Amino acid sequence: MNYNEKAEEIFNSLTKRKKFADKMPSNISQGESGVLLYLLNNDSVSQSELSEKLNITMPRVAAIINTLQDKMLVIKKTDLNDKRKTIITITEKGKKDILQKRKRAIIFIESIIKELTDEEIMQYISINKKIEEISNNLKDWYYMSSQIEELKSFIVAIVLKRNIQYNR
Repeated sequence: MNYNEKAEEIFNSLTKRKKFADKMPSNISQGESGVLLYLLNNDSVSQSELSEKLNITMPRVAAIINTLQDKMLVIKKTDLNDKRKTIITITEKGKKDILQKRKRAIIFIESIIKELTDEEIMQYISINKKIEEISNNLKDWYYMSSQIEELKSFIVAIVLKRNIQYNR
């Protein structure tokens, strides 16, 4: 099997499909939804935890939090124990809005899977779980490999610097 060809086919299929978010009109963007869903399941958290757990940059987290705060969906507070940390908490309005969006998404997904057989639904769920597991492992591997590359570059720089000093 040509995996590159199949990957292209999957990529093309995913990009041709109308975005899920486009079919679910809401005042909450996809990035905001991820943050709100995380906050819904985890009480008060720091911005750095959001960045780490959702795998988004600190500046992006800050921008999302500011937007959510403007919409009165979250509250920002300074950590009493560490003034450098900002703690984020979801508001009741935030809980209501994200639960409404989640409910609409479930109804939308249900309307799609009604067109599939029970076997196809179970296969889809199984394959999705496997892809999630593999991608999580790859994400860890890519992170580790990028750290190794940085370390290699650092070591090479030290060696080159020492060689230059030694040759003088």
